[in-house]
Parts: sequence; C-alpha cells; structure tokens
Amino acid sequence: MNAGEFKYSSIADIPEDKLVERLLSDPIWAAEKFELYGNPQRTLKKTRVPLQNGFHGDADIILFSPEHPDQAVAFEVKRIKFGVSALRPGGRPNKVHEYKKAIEQANRLHEVGFWKVYLYAITVVDAREQNASKLNSGKLVFDGLSMQLRSLLDSVVNTDGLNADVGLCDLDFTQTMDDEPFASGTGGLRLVRRSTEQPQTQELTKWVSGVFSK
Repeated sequence: MNAGEFKYSSIADIPEDKLVERLLSDPIWAAEKFELYGNPQRTLKKTRVPLQNGFHGDADIILFSPEHPDQAVAFEVKRIKFGVSALRPGGRPNKVHEYKKAIEQANRLHEVGFWKVYLYAITVVDAREQNASKLNSGKLVFDGLSMQLRSLLDSVVNTDGLNADVGLCDLDFTQTMDDEPFASGTGGLRLVRRSTEQPQTQELTKWVSGVFSK
C-alpha cells in the first residue's frame, strides 16, 4: 500500500494551527498535556494571540486563570512532521530546520514577561505505509520512528539556546494504521524541562485579563 491508496488523511498534513486547535478542543488532552504540574488548573485558553508593546509575533497558546490572573502561561509551538516519505530509506522530517526559530520566539515570550513560558515540539508521524504489510497480514502493529530517526529528532529538540527559565516539552502522535488522525495509533508526552516562574508585571496582567474578557 502506498500513500495514494489510503482512505484517510495523513496526520502529517494537518496545519500547525489546526493541530493546536485539535489538541485544545479535547478537554482531557487540554488538561493533561498543557496544564502541567505547577500550572494553574481549569484554565481558559486562547490561541494565536498577537503580542503587545512593540513585540512582534504572537503567543501560540495562552493559559489564563481568572482566579490567578498574574499567572499566565504562554506557549510557543513547533510542529515537526514525518510524512510517509520521511520514513522511507534516506528520509528526513519536515520543518525540523525551523526549530531554532521556535527557540527565538519562546525566548521572546519570556522577555514579554509571562509568568511561565513553554516551548512545545509536537511531532506527528504518518507510519501507515511502513506498517501496511504487517497490518495486511492480520497483525496489529504500532511501530513509529526508527531508532535512527528518533536519534535525529532528539539531536534537534533540546534546550540549546533556550532561556534557562523556559520549559521544553516534546509531544508525539503517530498514525500507525489507516484510520482518522488521532482515532488510533500512539502518542506520548516527554517533559524535558519545567518552566521556572517569573514575576508577571501588573501591566501584562491587565493586558492578558483584557484579552480574555473579549
């Protein structure tokens, strides 16, 4: 079976903003994967929030607790995708070269002054083709990245250049069989480093509160 014979769309084809919306739309995933230990719980969430006071870009996600408005948590998200061809011999992931830019953007969020900042590397893997022969023989298989590709990914997704206060988390989702993305397959969360809190200014707290009052 090749890519043109699949019935369902590829998890690797979901745009980054839609991927974030999908994760946050599930209450369980939103809590388990973003409301980490030490973060406010039962928060309100907004995506793609333009920054203020001369800072360029946006926050991909902001978590806000009305009970603790001075504890806003901002996230920079970078999707790294392994489509069907990336798992073939000699293949490489897409977007991996943009990880350094994500580090710069996460550092900028810390400079803005959010209480906590996290960089999330979200890896999506379409492993349907590599698993097709085993599945066609009646076996259930949940294979994803090879050790070589995992090693390549780990060599890129690290804290080099990341502000020491910014946390790093690695999420991964693998589409192992021809089914709707996220309907089956595997997923995981690896917390590389927790974010260290910093005092959030009254000015930023007022701005964030205003964003969530709209």
